[in-house]
Amino acid sequence: MVAMVRVQDPHCTLPDGTRNISEGCVDPNANISRWNIYRTYDWHKSTQEMITFSFFVGYTSMMIPMGLLAQKFGGKLPIMFALAVNGVISICTPWIALLGGWIAMSISRLALGMTQAAMYPSIHTLLAKWAPLRERGRLSTYIYTGSQAGTIIAFQLSGLFAGSPILGWPVSFWLFGSLSLLSCALLGWLGVASPHQHPSITTEELAYIMEDGAVDIVPKKRKTPWKHILTSKPVWGLIVSHAGSAASYLLILTEIPLYMNHILHVDLKRNGLYSSLPYIALYLLALVFGYAADFAANRKIMSVVNIRRTANSIAMAGSGVFLFAFSFINDTTWAVLVLMIAHGLHAGIHVGFHINQIDLAPNFAGPVMALGNMIANLTSLLVPVIVSNIVRDDVTDHRKWQYVFMIFVAIMIISNGIFVWFAKGTVQPWNFYGEDETQNGKELNGLEDRTTTNGKETQRAVTRD
Repeated sequence: MVAMVRVQDPHCTLPDGTRNISEGCVDPNANISRWNIYRTYDWHKSTQEMITFSFFVGYTSMMIPMGLLAQKFGGKLPIMFALAVNGVISICTPWIALLGGWIAMSISRLALGMTQAAMYPSIHTLLAKWAPLRERGRLSTYIYTGSQAGTIIAFQLSGLFAGSPILGWPVSFWLFGSLSLLSCALLGWLGVASPHQHPSITTEELAYIMEDGAVDIVPKKRKTPWKHILTSKPVWGLIVSHAGSAASYLLILTEIPLYMNHILHVDLKRNGLYSSLPYIALYLLALVFGYAADFAANRKIMSVVNIRRTANSIAMAGSGVFLFAFSFINDTTWAVLVLMIAHGLHAGIHVGFHINQIDLAPNFAGPVMALGNMIANLTSLLVPVIVSNIVRDDVTDHRKWQYVFMIFVAIMIISNGIFVWFAKGTVQPWNFYGEDETQNGKELNGLEDRTTTNGKETQRAVTRD
């Protein structure tokens, strides 16, 4: 949206007497042809924030409903729906802005947020169905780091398109909207919601995927056990860690470029490059974490719960230490290097709390992920509030920025400590909620006598730490 908005010099004056906001006075009559989709818009900062906030409202409000839909229909259909809606809206965005202004843009962002809320719960539902325990770390990191790679590519291409006198900013929306529709078509053609539905899967492959016996082979109509979920200490442990992780991630995403500009005096052109380097480090180290976690589990070097604790501690406490050090470095090169290490280590969350929902309850991975993601996103609203109340208008005060980093490092370490204390690596009894033992209203008392449809005892999956 940045490229859509015309930003002007504060010393220039518009015809209505108001002041503009950037570099170089712009002719108010330039580039404003009524039917030119390449035009830019004089939207006030508060208007831009309203458009962005509309996405957040849609995303947060639909998180749990989308998690329940993923549980009921499987992960494939909600993702296809999200990709289709996002693709169409993205392609139409230049005309939406042209014909409907900021109000129509806000409505379209709301719709984008509502449908994108399906992504994480649905992906988690698919992972629970398809990822065997011995490959869970690698598959999870391969999938979730795709968003990091996509973000890096999207930022670079969008900048090129927006700065091109031939292509212009609408090309970004057309390209990524088309890719979204293509992804939807490929998922519809190649994707399958559950292993048992795959037309050519072999008995051996199915047995390998389902060997832990903790997830339904054939979908069952299960009522989500919200009472058990909301009173589960391991669930709240990972939710707290999720919230701390989201806060630190948003700090790096939104505030680090400002810090680098005003404290390290990095110009805008280099700032974009430097700001993208930590995400490259995150992407690469996530792959390492995924492989290392599976290696440790398969060789029985560590139990599942200790793998989750260790990876999460490296991601939160380890990353926090380097983030703290970053705030005391004045040399740009060293600062960027330390920031890359800090953000790269954060990749450990993908085999920490992030995948722990599947460890605890593969049958309800979607709703549990939705609950955690919703709370984490709501918590992230505090990030700009904390920063603005400490830094205020004095963005060049290094000491105030150090206070900001200290607070967020403390949040990361404390939230990780809570996760480590309450973490479990075993399937919880309420994962099987809704089977015969609970139909008469009795509480779940254990899984000692429970067997799966392939004849294997699930106690093995439950007691494997």
